[in-house]
Amino acid sequence: MENLLVKSSKSRTSEKNWADALKNCYTEAKKSLRGIRNIQIIESDVKVKEDIDKLIYRVRVQINFELEK
Repeated sequence: MENLLVKSSKSRTSEKNWADALKNCYTEAKKSLRGIRNIQIIESDVKVKEDIDKLIYRVRVQINFELEK
């Protein structure tokens, strides 16, 4: 019996960098998903908050995971 591969999208932010935003996506995903096989970055951007001189890094990802039968 083959397992089913499924895709899920998530978006997370970080004040540090894109790698940290990606780690936040993975940390959140593994709370509810098992069998995560890979994470693909779909989009990334930076929100600029000039008034407080801060950058917010954001990634939108697709998480591919395997459902057990």
